[in-house]
Order: sequence, then structure tokens, then C-alpha cells
Amino acid sequence: MKAIKKIAIMVCVLIIGVYNLPIINAANNRIEIVQKAKQYLFKNTEGEVVGTLRQEITQQDLVNGEITIELTLNNAKNTEIIYIFNNTNDQTTIDNFKQLTEDIFTGFGTEYVKIGSTLVSSELINKPFKQTISEVASALDELSQESVNTGANLNQAIENALATFSSESDNKIIVLVDGTATPTDLLTQITADFSDTTLIIYTSNTETIDEAISVSNIDDTYTNINNTLIPAKNGTSIVMPLASYIVENFEVSLVGNPDNATLNETTKAIQWNVGDVSTNQIEKISYKLNLKSVIDDSIIGLDLLVNEAPTIIFNGNTVQNTDANQCSPIIKILNEAIENPKTGIVNYIILGSTLLALGAITFVISKNKKIESL
Repeated sequence: MKAIKKIAIMVCVLIIGVYNLPIINAANNRIEIVQKAKQYLFKNTEGEVVGTLRQEITQQDLVNGEITIELTLNNAKNTEIIYIFNNTNDQTTIDNFKQLTEDIFTGFGTEYVKIGSTLVSSELINKPFKQTISEVASALDELSQESVNTGANLNQAIENALATFSSESDNKIIVLVDGTATPTDLLTQITADFSDTTLIIYTSNTETIDEAISVSNIDDTYTNINNTLIPAKNGTSIVMPLASYIVENFEVSLVGNPDNATLNETTKAIQWNVGDVSTNQIEKISYKLNLKSVIDDSIIGLDLLVNEAPTIIFNGNTVQNTDANQCSPIIKILNEAIENPKTGIVNYIILGSTLLALGAITFVISKNKKIESL
């Protein structure tokens, strides 16, 4: 009889333990991602695109209502440049373009710029894209050792260059080098469609043309390449106001406590003082949203923009995007019963086994009591 009592006590302890484990969240609020990322192109007072502001959900624990959003100010373009030497590879010209390469990588950095080269001779002699001064210089030295003969033509070289540019390139530039022909003469030889590419013609016979840029020296070549990039920004700051329903239903926090960003404790607007941003510079911060335990039922199941329209200040100018959807992820809050992934069906098995054991012990105790009463 004592043994039965001990077993009964152990079973009771097991039942208490099982009931203290969360088998199911009967009314669990979770997040669904409707739109993971959105990018906003912003412009200067002349209407030129001078940067992008992007928000992307980079981490998520949807069942527990947690997401991390990365805010990126992108002042860079993925730029690919191809030098085409049209039947010319004299050492002076090659040395000039080695200097141009050094100027480009020194001024623009190497992370977002690639340079390749082609010599038009009896065939096209191609050197692939490289991202260091020394590798591009070595390729140019190799071209200077090649014989210059007729065979391949300029249009083939342009078509080859256009096919070489990658799909990731935001900025495609061809620098066409010729020692004798005028830009107009060179353009008559080109039938390929280079409308989405910047064509710079480097020749001593400069002239005004509409289809391309005519230059006669390396400094002008560098300046015109620089003009295709996103310009530097001074005194840059961004205010990203979060939507009121986000503030009311989520705990908001900056990730990593960045030195140049603060969170308004009342409005929860993010104030990001980026400062001076150079060409080909990218800056990032992140913030986290944690769903509160009690939320407004009226927003459940709706598509929710995370933020309102951001305000961007740079170079003394203010740019405000009036359409928040151009720069906001979209989420949805759902309310439904969800099995806790940390327990699952195992708890049901334990509970069922425990109840069976309790029933068996109860039957034995009851039977013994009947026997004792006889």
C-alpha cells in the first residue's frame, strides 16, 4: 500500500510539471512578412537621382513577434568600365590609362568599381574585369605588347563590351580610345545600341557630339567618369518616423546603440545623423521591433507599413518622400492558435501517458479498498 502511495505522489508531480509546460498558445499573436524590403530613390533639386534609402527585414522570429530592420543609405553605384583601344596601343597612351586607373581606384575605391580592357586588332584581345590598380596595369602592359593589325572592327568591340557588362552593374562606361579618327567618324562605325551605357571617346580630335562625350586628356576622362557616380553629401541626416500603430503595438529599440542615431522616446522616430558621406560610401543602422503582449485587435490581419515618409537632409537641402510605401517593409499581425515549437506533440504524449498511469493506480487503489472492506 505504501508503494502505491509513493507512485501516486510521483504521478501527481508529473502532472503538475506537464501542466506547467506551455503545450499550446491558444491565442498567440505572430508576424507575417508581406514585403521584406523596399528602396527609395531620392533626388536633388534638379531631379537627378543622388542616392537610395533602403529598408530590409534582415532577421525575424515571427512566432514570437520579433523583427530586425536594416536601414541603408547607399551613396554608391556598382560601376564597370571597359577601355577599348581601337587599333592603337602605343606606350604613351597605355601609360596614360594606367594613370587613369590609379586615379579611379584611389578616388572611388575598389569595392564598387571594376575595370576591363580590349584591343581591336586582327581579333579582339580582351582582358577581364579587375579591381586592383596592379592587375589592371598588368593587363594594359600585356595589350601594349600585342601587334596592331586590321581584322576585327570597332562595332564588334562595342557589342562585346555591352555583352561583358554584368547584370549587377548600375553604371556601365565604355572609354573608346582612338589616335586618329574624329568622334563623328567613330560613331558612324557603331550600330550597336549603347543607349544605357556612357560612351566616352578619347581622341585628339575632340568635337561636340550628342551621342557620346568627347575628351582629349586623362583629366577630362576622369571628370566625366566621376560625373556618372553619386556625388558626395555634406551634413546628411535622416528622420524615419515609425507608423503610430507600430509605436503603440511594438517595443522599439536601436540595435548596437550606434553613436550617430537616436530614438525619440515619445514618437519613436529614428533620428540618424549620418554626417558627410563620400562617393561610393554606404552607411547602415538597424532597429528591432518586438510585438507587445497586448495589442490593438483592430489592426490584426491588416497590411501594415512599418514607417511613415522619411525626411532626408543633405547639402543644406531637404527631401521628403510623401509616399511611405516607397521606403517601408510591410508586415501583418496574425492571431491564431500555434503549437509551441519548443514542446510540440511530445507534451501530449507525456500528458496522455501520465493520465493512463494515474488511471491504473486509481483502479488498483479502488480494488484494494474493496478487498479490505470484505
